[in-house]
Amino acid sequence: MAEHAAGGALAHPRILLLGDPTLRPDGLERALVRGGFQVLESDHLPEDPPAGMLPDLALLTVPDAGASLAAELEHLRLGVWREVPVFAVLASEQPAGPQTALRLGAAEAMSAPVKLGELCARVEARLRGRTSLESHRRERRVSGLMFDIFTEVSTAIHPDEIVQTLVRRVGSALELAHCSFLLTPPGEPTGRVVAVHESPTLRDLTVDLSRYPEVQEAVRTEKPVFVPDIHTHPLFADARAHWAEHGVRVQIQSVLAIPVALQGHIAGVFLLRTRRSDPPLAPEQVTFAETITSAAARVLETEERRSTMYRRLAGVSAHDPLTGCGTLDALDRRIREEFERARRYALSFSLILLDVDQLRSLNERLGMEGGDRVLAELGRLLQTQLRAPDFVSRYGGDEFALVLPETDMEGARQSVWRVREQILASPFADLAPEDRPRISAGIVTVPHPSAVQTEDLFALVEAALLRGKAQTDERIGTADSVAA
Repeated sequence: MAEHAAGGALAHPRILLLGDPTLRPDGLERALVRGGFQVLESDHLPEDPPAGMLPDLALLTVPDAGASLAAELEHLRLGVWREVPVFAVLASEQPAGPQTALRLGAAEAMSAPVKLGELCARVEARLRGRTSLESHRRERRVSGLMFDIFTEVSTAIHPDEIVQTLVRRVGSALELAHCSFLLTPPGEPTGRVVAVHESPTLRDLTVDLSRYPEVQEAVRTEKPVFVPDIHTHPLFADARAHWAEHGVRVQIQSVLAIPVALQGHIAGVFLLRTRRSDPPLAPEQVTFAETITSAAARVLETEERRSTMYRRLAGVSAHDPLTGCGTLDALDRRIREEFERARRYALSFSLILLDVDQLRSLNERLGMEGGDRVLAELGRLLQTQLRAPDFVSRYGGDEFALVLPETDMEGARQSVWRVREQILASPFADLAPEDRPRISAGIVTVPHPSAVQTEDLFALVEAALLRGKAQTDERIGTADSVAA
C-alpha cells in the first residue's frame, strides 16, 4: 500500500519580476501567465525568504547592460538568492548588451525589441535545463549517500549496530523529525523500539502498536506504507477520533513505514515521520529510504544466518547452564567486538564486574543447591534489566560481567544501583527479605589510557572490584580510582 505522490517538475514555475516596471515590455505579465508561469512581483529583494518560497527564476528589467545591471546582479548573488537564475531584459537596443549581461553573471539576456513569445520559450527552456541538471545532481548526491550508508552498515559488527547506523544516517540525511526502528513480534499487540534517531539513548521501549496504524498495515501487507497526510488519510480515522476525544494535538504530517523481512518473516518496521512545519516527504526520499532499508535488511539477514550457524556450532557452550547468562568465551568475544567498535567509531562502552557478597555463607546455610538457585535467580534478574544491546555473562563462581555499549562511567554506576534496587524488590524463594544478596561492583570505561588491548580491561575491572569490596558504603570501585 505504498502511496507515492506524483507531480510535474514544471507545474506553474514561479517567476519573480524585478527592476523598473515602466521599462518592462508591454504585455509581459500576461504572456508569462498564459505560458503557464506564476508571476510574482516585488519592489525589493527579500533577504531571507521563507523555505520553499524562492522563485524558480528572476526576470530583471534594466535600462542597459551597464552599472545598474552589474549592481543588481551582485546583489542577487548574496545568500540564498545565488541559487536563482537571472534573466536580464535590457530596455535599450544594444546588439552587444546580452553578451555583456552574460559576462556579468546573468543566466539569460535579451535586449529590445523583445519578442514575448521568444522570451517565454527561453524562460521555459532555461527552467527545463535547470530541472534536468538539478535532478542529475540530486541523483548523484543520493547515490553517493547510499554508498556511504551501505558501506557503514555492511561493516557494522552487531545487528543492533546495523539498525542504529541505519536510523542515524537516514534520519540525518532526510532531516526527519522522527526516524526509528521497531521490532514487531508476529501476532503481538506490542512492539519494541530499539533505535531512535532523535533520541539515541532510547533503545528498549515497549509501545502499543494500535497507536501506530501505519506500522500495523506494513506488517499486515508486508509492503511499505506511505501516508502523505495523516490528518485526512482513512488509515488514521480511528486514531483521529481518539485524538479528538482526548484533546490530543498531533504535529505529525506524513509517515512512512517500511517492513523489514528476515528469513521470510517480518521482523521489524523502519518508521519515518515529518512534522506539519516540515516539507512533505518527496517521492525520491521515499524511494531512497526504501532502497537503503532493503540493503540493510540483506546485511541483517546475512548476520542473522551467520549468528544462527555459530550458535548451532557452539551449542550450549555459549550460555552458562546454571544462570542462562553468557559464558566466559562469549564474554571474551563480545569484549573484543565492542573494543573494536569503540576504536572504529570513537565510542565509549563500560564493563562492570559484579560480585555476590557473602555467597559462601549462603551456601553454608542453604547448601550448594540453594546457593545455585540464588545464582540462577540473579542471572535471570540481570538479563531482564538489559537494554537491547547490553550483554551479561557469568564471570566466576559468584561473579557476573555486564557489557554496556555507548555507556559512560556515570551511566554504568547508575546501572549498578538499578540492579541493586531490583534485587531488593524481587522475591528469592530461599531467602527472607532481609537476606537478599548484596553486590559489590567494579567498573572500567573505554576509552581508558591504560586499556590498550582487551586483556587490560579485565585487569582494570578486577582491580576496581577489589577496591569496591573494600568500601563500607557505596561498594562500587572504578578503574580511575584504582591507583588512588
